[in-house]
Amino acid sequence: MRASSTALSSRQPSVVIADDSTVAREGLAAISQRDLGYGISGLATDERTTRELMEKHQPDLLIIEPFLGHHDGIFLLKQLAAHFPRTRILAVSRRPEEIYAERALRAGASGYWMKTSTREELIRAVDTVLAGELYVSSRIALRAVHEVVDRPAAHPHVPNLTDRELHVFALSGAGLGTSRIAQELGISPKTVETYHEHIKLKLGYRDAGALRRGAREWFELNHR
Repeated sequence: MRASSTALSSRQPSVVIADDSTVAREGLAAISQRDLGYGISGLATDERTTRELMEKHQPDLLIIEPFLGHHDGIFLLKQLAAHFPRTRILAVSRRPEEIYAERALRAGASGYWMKTSTREELIRAVDTVLAGELYVSSRIALRAVHEVVDRPAAHPHVPNLTDRELHVFALSGAGLGTSRIAQELGISPKTVETYHEHIKLKLGYRDAGALRRGAREWFELNHR
């Protein structure tokens, strides 16, 4: 059970920030301290240090870029939410909220904030999450997250992929081959090929070459 907002109101919330970008990490910390007056318990640069800081400090809030390197950010959110149920989690990322916001919330995050949004929106997101509520942008909220469609520039059927299929698709778009994807995900190359077949069927690609080209185009459009 998560800590109540009443309990938080009587003391200064503690925050851990995890991001592999120095600029983003320090910027998030500055806003949390200067504008919100929250105590920063620690800054993490990768999954390992994130877990270590979470274990050590048991913070009220984790502000995290879930896609640290090539890690499966949705799976990481599921693990953190399960292991640290009293910590509220705000995912912050440049990856399109039309695709990832609902997945992040279902994984256990309490909010999803786009890094292209304003400082004021970040403050609103943090306040909303610490108040025990869910945060997504007003644009996504108005569309009702489960009914949104992908942006026109991206493949219209990408939201139909499962979390693992989406991660395989993204890794393919980043230029990783079957063996490397298998290594990253801790699965067999044959399992990766099975995911590729599912993706081809769902997205309408004729062959592996078309899948690679489509994945690359999608990745370049959505991971700048």
